Amino acid sequence: MRSPCMPLAFGVAVLLMVGCTGDPEPSEEPTEGDPDPLPTEFEGEPPPGLEGEVLRHLHGQGANVHDMLDDGQGVRISPVGGAFLISSDGQDRHLLHDAATGESLWEGEAGFRSFDTDLEGSPVLLMVGEEELPFVLSAEGEQLWSADEEDEVYLDGVVVRYPDEWSVDDPGGDFTVLDTDGEELWSYTFAPDEEDEDTDEEAGETEGDEDSDEEPSFGVPVAAWDQTVLLSDGVSTLYAYSLNADEPGEKLWTVDGADEPMELPASAAQSTPQVLGNYTLPTEGEEGEEERSAETALLLRWAQPEGPSTLSAHDPTDGDLLWTLEEPGTNPSPEPFVDADVGIAGSLHDAETGTLILPQASGQATAIALSLTDGEVLWGLEDEEGAISPAFAFNGLFYGDQRTGEGTEDTQIVLDALTMDVVEEDLTTRVEAVTDTGYAILVQDRQRFVHGPPPGQEEEPSQEPEEEASEGESSEET
Repeated sequence: MRSPCMPLAFGVAVLLMVGCTGDPEPSEEPTEGDPDPLPTEFEGEPPPGLEGEVLRHLHGQGANVHDMLDDGQGVRISPVGGAFLISSDGQDRHLLHDAATGESLWEGEAGFRSFDTDLEGSPVLLMVGEEELPFVLSAEGEQLWSADEEDEVYLDGVVVRYPDEWSVDDPGGDFTVLDTDGEELWSYTFAPDEEDEDTDEEAGETEGDEDSDEEPSFGVPVAAWDQTVLLSDGVSTLYAYSLNADEPGEKLWTVDGADEPMELPASAAQSTPQVLGNYTLPTEGEEGEEERSAETALLLRWAQPEGPSTLSAHDPTDGDLLWTLEEPGTNPSPEPFVDADVGIAGSLHDAETGTLILPQASGQATAIALSLTDGEVLWGLEDEEGAISPAFAFNGLFYGDQRTGEGTEDTQIVLDALTMDVVEEDLTTRVEAVTDTGYAILVQDRQRFVHGPPPGQEEEPSQEPEEEASEGESSEET
């Protein structure tokens, strides 16, 4: 998951869009003033953080690519897994382009909604097809799911069937959670008003009865991962329930803002928590010791009207509190029942270091970079430093735009994710996108080049034992 946590993730990366058009049709006889032909050879060294070599160019003579890359209105390129999503600027037309080989994995006319993940954390694309019904593609171009009904919603690898005529103002009703093949995993009834009354009555009836079981409480699904779905009651509580076939609907844990370990301000404790994402933490291990499997952190934001918001991180397996952090200023309260895939626009996650850039609506910094491992603020972008606009993360680095404000063009800058130290600035070659597998789109002199390890030689992700589940993160296009 993302992340939106994931997550958008990404693992999560926010996209830097660079328009680029194809090579103009050459005339039979060159005339004075004709533009120079597009270069097909890359000059100089690639930007820092990238390994491999230039594999091919994408425009002009000898490109041998899909004609969509010569769209006269330009295209946008976004990374997704081991592929590039190429989108036309002029119409709802998209192409999944294998980053390693250049093979077309999928193409079609559809609306692009956002990025999400499946239950294992692998990135997927949320699309909208005919009659405004959504469908989901994997990063390999496989259609994983399509909606049969308007009240079905894809959520982090599961499908949620909402009650008829559901609304935020009237959130109760019968909910069903299904897998992407349409098989029911779990169903329940959320009756918020009745639950409040029943809870008061049952509290009096069961007082002093040590053997009585706690009655379950439900809500609206807002996130999912592995065999777990997370429900929000729209007030101040989140409930995690099992989707395991042997015990569907078993309550796993609860997070309540009023819980003693949270130590939230009173107004924040009564607010609806916003799910920011489920982020993979860096793998730890001493030299010579076997590395343990990666853990994840479920990140929540608790807002309050007139005070700083608070972040809390939880172990998604049991809900245990990992850390809390007071943010620099106030951040707006979200609408109830917002799912994690919406996330926070502009957030960036670097999986290599476990650093998350989180934009701030107000306060001392426009954005903070924090360690997801312990909640430490590593650095912040102050108002006077707002000319730096981070765009995406890769391999311990943040790439972004540096606006000079002096009438010159923006330049790309590369920052160390942990320290904010400038690794390189005034790059002559712009990095447009980087995939999880290390393939990058480089823009130089009106040409796009694909840079990375030769096909089949990219680093494979570490393999976990079969009985252990691997987690990931998401990203969202902005």
